Amino acid sequence: MPDLAQRVIGRCDDLRLKPVAILITHGHLDHTFSLLPLAREGGVSTSYVHPADRELLINPARGLGAQGLALLEQLSPTKVWEEPDRVEEVNDEDVIEVAGMDIQVVHAPGHTKGSVMYRVNSGTLLSGDVLFKGAIGRTDLPTSSPRAMRESLTKKVLTLPDEIRVLPGHGDETTIGQERLTNPFLLEISSSSR
Repeated sequence: MPDLAQRVIGRCDDLRLKPVAILITHGHLDHTFSLLPLAREGGVSTSYVHPADRELLINPARGLGAQGLALLEQLSPTKVWEEPDRVEEVNDEDVIEVAGMDIQVVHAPGHTKGSVMYRVNSGTLLSGDVLFKGAIGRTDLPTSSPRAMRESLTKKVLTLPDEIRVLPGHGDETTIGQERLTNPFLLEISSSSR
């Protein structure tokens, strides 16, 4: 994780792209560890986060279980956590324009209180740790809620069109249609609502 910012910046350079925004899906450390160096060294002007997870940017321990706390201590025992220079809070149904793309914010609590998904130009969903190929994000961490996750999956995921391409925070891409047919968590919700 410590060299991730340099890898992202290098890949953008290879593709002749300039990162202009950081879309934070939630405040867990595996998604924010390199936030500050990426923002500063990559010249990113704005980072977006839901207000319920903003505190995790400067106090990541609040969102970690015992295993995560041990990893945090091992990776950076003396690190002082701080926000990038410009952080904007986003809420459900906000639409932000980034590099000519309309990005709709979908607040989907459960994995964390401030978990969001980003719907890019209506056809792609950056699902963070809400939805994975064949799985969902954990709900046993300090700011998680199984009840909120179930509600988010019911009202925010299962209502999306099948053709939506899903790019999760971990693992392979998928589609809403594929997950509706094969994801055991979505299948359980669908069968219990009949």
